[in-house]
Amino acid sequence: MRLCTGPAARVLREVEPARCLVSSGSGSYALGAGALLAALEAGVPVGLMPVHESGVPYGFGDLVTADQPLRNWLLRHRFWEELTEFDPEHADVWRLLAARQRADIGQARLAERRGGVPGVDAGQLTKLKELGLAVEAAFFERVARGEAIDQSLLRAWFVQRLAKRFERENEDMIPAARDVVGELVTALTSRRGRDEGDRAVLQRARTRLPTAAGGDCVAMLRDRQFADLFDAATTHKAHLDEPGIGALPGTVIEQADRWERSDLVPKLLKRRKMTPWPVIGGGDILVLMSMGLRSGADDEPSRQALREVLKWLSYGSDRFPRPGHVRLRLLATQETQAPLEALATWVRTLGMDGSVEAQVVGPLPLPPPDDDAPPPDVRQIRDGIWQALEASGRPTGRAGSGSLRDVDEVVLVLNPGPASIGNAMIAAGVEWSLRAACPLRMVELGRDQGVRPAARDGGRVLRRLGPDTALAGLAARAARRLDVRTAWRLLGHGSERLDEVREAVGELHRDLYIAPQEAGREERYRLARQRLALVARVLADEPWPACYMAVEMVRPGLLGWNTDLWRDAVDRSPALGELVGLRDTSPYAHLLDRLRRGDDEADEPPEPTRVLRLLARAITDLRVGAPRPAGDDLALFIRFEDVCAELDRHAKAAAP
Repeated sequence: MRLCTGPAARVLREVEPARCLVSSGSGSYALGAGALLAALEAGVPVGLMPVHESGVPYGFGDLVTADQPLRNWLLRHRFWEELTEFDPEHADVWRLLAARQRADIGQARLAERRGGVPGVDAGQLTKLKELGLAVEAAFFERVARGEAIDQSLLRAWFVQRLAKRFERENEDMIPAARDVVGELVTALTSRRGRDEGDRAVLQRARTRLPTAAGGDCVAMLRDRQFADLFDAATTHKAHLDEPGIGALPGTVIEQADRWERSDLVPKLLKRRKMTPWPVIGGGDILVLMSMGLRSGADDEPSRQALREVLKWLSYGSDRFPRPGHVRLRLLATQETQAPLEALATWVRTLGMDGSVEAQVVGPLPLPPPDDDAPPPDVRQIRDGIWQALEASGRPTGRAGSGSLRDVDEVVLVLNPGPASIGNAMIAAGVEWSLRAACPLRMVELGRDQGVRPAARDGGRVLRRLGPDTALAGLAARAARRLDVRTAWRLLGHGSERLDEVREAVGELHRDLYIAPQEAGREERYRLARQRLALVARVLADEPWPACYMAVEMVRPGLLGWNTDLWRDAVDRSPALGELVGLRDTSPYAHLLDRLRRGDDEADEPPEPTRVLRLLARAITDLRVGAPRPAGDDLALFIRFEDVCAELDRHAKAAAP
């Protein structure tokens, strides 16, 4: 199949046909599927022509009918603000949740003073007003999305969580461990009287823990992966790292599950006939696969094929926030139902730890080859697969529901067999990935039992049938908030078509936070002016985010944190120092100090015009050295607009 795709795609690009028809139902399915993928790769509208129903071609666009795929992606990744487009009637609810995601309880307090929000009861509004709960929600929702977590939020979440655990466990801890944890909580709660940074304090506590110590507090401190996350935030390196996300620390996953059990989001959304996804995701991989007539528990080639599939799936399993399971679904006809049931039982013995779940989907409505009845419509087979997937259980909005809607990835394993089942599996897989708002991959199981991407782009080509447009739209929304890390990560779930714009987003991220090592003061001031000009135009109506982003973009990657260069910049531009002061009074800063004081009241945001004046003054103050060409300060903003326009173009592009 993969050997057919490349040459066929080249021919289609040269010929540039208005439409491509691929016969289906006779001959080699691998060649037909390869031609289908080639048409998708070349961007040529493609239809399938069943040989038994000549003159009635159908396209995958006719089979993939997922409802509001972009809304699903917004809901899964908790882009609350953007959900106002899809549910404007409840815009106040989405804005409350968006504010909570910023650890901003001002919106909830304002809603209470105005008499509440329809659909939000008094108890829920009380929870939305609690700063401690807002800190937890902001931390879990943002870390799961791959955002860079700043020091204020991580420190507040960690100390609050550790202090609560210590309060419950201290009487059961051995004295030496009790002393270490108690001193750590005290030290992190207030910086007074110590010269050490938070990173050094945590590291010293970890090394002092007795070997025999146990309990949740000790487990949190011994989590090496969490220590790395804490280090990146406290040293202000989080924004400087390349965008992306892998497996989250076990401590974070465990605490997220506990928090989610009492969180208000599932009940709040249920009233709107919506069900959220678990905040950290499900971690599972759904695998759809058809097998041949000879398959069975006693057939060694079949067993070897499945071993290869499971081995291949194990590679890169740490790319999801949560470790999960393989949810294998073997597609069966009347003839293959019994042997595949035996094979599924054998597969389950390979994952006695529960890491592999195998079930048979069928019998699907495909008459035997010698039957005189016409083959069924591919839609019937697709519907049969879909119904079996739905039967796995209803999602609850929390981890552990068992629902296949919560999987983190869908993988299609193409195998020689009936074309009707193969095409139906592709359609069902694409549609399920849109419903689950998760990535889709397709691989080919060759006759040598090797597992390889079914196309040159790593098996991502099917994402052109729907996920690409949803992902580009979601990335455009994230980029316009200057959350370019999230935009970059989302685009990585798309097909090869999005790779170029994804690279442009990655370059934009580097230009927002990183500076060339060899850059001197004049060049760094020039880059600072460009970044401040970008903030002034993109976040003109959002004073708190504008103050926060302005400071994060020039510190620490460009002017340093407490360096001579930074002090020189503030001396040269008092407006820059004033922006830092405003940033420190924003809902995002000094969260732990506010928690410690019981100070739930956030300051009112400054007037947008005041922030814009400060940004303009800082840009003027930082003009040093030789005059620059007119419009140089806007160079980064112009490129930002070009990237957003390209994202919009992909979001509006029709599937082939």
